[in-house]
Amino acid sequence: MGIFGVPFVVGDLENASAHFVKQAGELRSPRLVAHADVHVLTRILQDKDYGQGLQRFDYICPDGMPIVWLMRRKGELANRLYGPDVMEWMWDKGRGAGLRHFLLGGTEEAVERLSANLSARFPGVEIAGHYCPPMGEWSAELNAEMMCRIRETGAHCVWVGLGCPKQERWLFTHAEQLPPALYFGVGAAFNFHAGLVKQAPAWIRNHGFEWLWRLCREPKRLFKRYLVHNTRFLWYCLTRKV
Repeated sequence: MGIFGVPFVVGDLENASAHFVKQAGELRSPRLVAHADVHVLTRILQDKDYGQGLQRFDYICPDGMPIVWLMRRKGELANRLYGPDVMEWMWDKGRGAGLRHFLLGGTEEAVERLSANLSARFPGVEIAGHYCPPMGEWSAELNAEMMCRIRETGAHCVWVGLGCPKQERWLFTHAEQLPPALYFGVGAAFNFHAGLVKQAPAWIRNHGFEWLWRLCREPKRLFKRYLVHNTRFLWYCLTRKV
């Protein structure tokens, strides 16, 4: 299903996650999963290199309600495949399939709390390992070390919380060197599930105002993002064929 020429996954949370669980146990090569909200979509359309890189992803999930609404206008039975929700489903349902999970990104505090919280909610979940890279640019040696850590654990699912657009760039840049696994770019999901950032209530998320909730809580960090990308999205809706 294409929105502005970008192919999105059509399905609900249960079916999509069940598909990911099944595929994770059968992979012989890496598979990349992007969770694209308005911010990611406008970057794809605006930044040629980023847009071409996202073409290397195997799945682009509709992570924001405005995208879901556009898909429904085109007649699809679309549902939001929200990164934090997919993460919960995979940790829950993956237990029966024996899936191992790797956490890439965040701080040591965030990963420790994230692991503790999700392990308490889903007893028996297997956390194969984690790696918290430093801020800034990374050397070839550091990139190789991260991939080596993932390979050594034999993880089936790698949750990448490096923030957008860094996590997507890292994944498509190293796609050919990544060990076999499902790689999910989930951004803020680490801090949400760690309890370090309060998530918007479900009714706010379902009505498409999560961006406003987050802006009110982190105005200095997010003001420019939402001003630029939300405005671009509205402009594309008015001037381009969906």
